[in-house]
Amino acid sequence: MTVFDLWLPIVLSGLATHILSTLNWMVFPHHKTEWRKMASEDEFQNLVVLEKVPPGQYVLPFSDSPDEMKSDEFKSKQAKCTGTLILWDKPINMGTAIAKTIAFFMVAAFVIGYLASLALKPGASFMDVSQFVTTAGLLAHCFAKFPHVFWFQRRIAMELLDGIVYAAVTGLIFAALWPSA
Repeated sequence: MTVFDLWLPIVLSGLATHILSTLNWMVFPHHKTEWRKMASEDEFQNLVVLEKVPPGQYVLPFSDSPDEMKSDEFKSKQAKCTGTLILWDKPINMGTAIAKTIAFFMVAAFVIGYLASLALKPGASFMDVSQFVTTAGLLAHCFAKFPHVFWFQRRIAMELLDGIVYAAVTGLIFAALWPSA
């Protein structure tokens, strides 16, 4: 068996996870509490424009060296405010973002299918396929986030919930459509 024998569960699970992702962010309320409006949003935007801050990723406070991080001045800045800021050069293009999201879910489904084609034989039981593919889905949709979150803190609990659902749906689709012996 090759990964190409699994084309139907790959395509269907890629589409299903994309649709679920869209529903999670556009319809269901569980991501609404992750993002808030800054109390001084207008003043902050005006300051960014006034200071001509270029698009990029910023960390507050920033340090060029380990020695600077040990300084009292840096520690004082750190006590006031810490965090990250990402400024885009232009608003998000919805069409491009949707296309990249679909591509991600399709590539993830393909790689999961590839792993399953190596590990499982045609005629494998529903439970074996579901367990294996769901586990691979958890790796793809949940666990890769952690090193980044450890360094650049942000809320991910609801994304993990989403990832668990994506993994389970992927596992069920593959198990239901697994080739017979």
